[in-house]
Amino acid sequence: MKLPRPIHLILDWDGTLTRKDTLSLVGSIAYYANTSKSLPPWSDFVNGYMNDYNQHVSHYEPITSARTTLDQERQWLASLTPIENKSVQRVESSGMFKNVKSGHVDHIAASSIKNGDLQLRSNWNALFDTVLSSPSNAVSILSVNWSARFIRQSLLSASSTLESKSLHSYIKTMDINANEISNLDDAAGSDGTLSKDSSTGIRTSADKLCHLPARCQQKLDQCATRDVMSREQEIVVYIGDSATDLEALLAADVGVCIRDEPMGSSQRELSETLHRIGVVVRSIDEGIDLKQATDGQMVAYSAYGFDQVVKALSELDL
Repeated sequence: MKLPRPIHLILDWDGTLTRKDTLSLVGSIAYYANTSKSLPPWSDFVNGYMNDYNQHVSHYEPITSARTTLDQERQWLASLTPIENKSVQRVESSGMFKNVKSGHVDHIAASSIKNGDLQLRSNWNALFDTVLSSPSNAVSILSVNWSARFIRQSLLSASSTLESKSLHSYIKTMDINANEISNLDDAAGSDGTLSKDSSTGIRTSADKLCHLPARCQQKLDQCATRDVMSREQEIVVYIGDSATDLEALLAADVGVCIRDEPMGSSQRELSETLHRIGVVVRSIDEGIDLKQATDGQMVAYSAYGFDQVVKALSELDL
């Protein structure tokens, strides 16, 4: 199916392409690689993060109900940076991922797909195939997940059983922006650090925003004066499910909130946030209007399945 204009589809990973968060599966790589070591239980890291987060919430002002603008919400999301960094540092200090190698990552990714611990959303491949039906289009992933390799290998394992060999080939080299377990290909394995590069990695909503095209970043900063897109520009479509996706969703030309019925806690938090800061959320079944928000009104879309997104993209009126 040929789309009428170049599309760049950017997807979040955990809870968006996957049905559930996969961070614990990434954590299981450490236990698989270090069977002879005594490692702390995964719950220690989960509880440590939640304790830090809840303490931060209890002291932060304005409180949730009083944050009614996008700027206020962006400041709140930015304030979580030390919490996210501390969580990563806690894991790094434990030595959990020391000695982990690429083969360990690949094994957990493949086995997680095979045994159903990692489930991709229905019609994910149809969504990819629809967008990639034109060589001018692109699909990429933008995630705060700790291992881009785990994401890629999971998708490769899932696509290996499909008839579309071209999809499998595309995934091998597709753009996946996420963090990574360091030095996976070294003979001794990883030194235990978790970062995209030598900087702080991709941890927050703002970090994700930085990976969108410059014009999208500028549009979010000037949300009251959004211009109608030129017909030559690619359409940036972002699909996410949680608060970490907020800025990318609103900066994209088309921001789609993927939801379940009933909504999960992260989906519900994002939904409530959008309502609180004045974003109009329309069902994607109503169709995508690229002229939206020229009056300063922020608009996003909701979808309960990738089949709805496929239909809406196929019916774009340009």
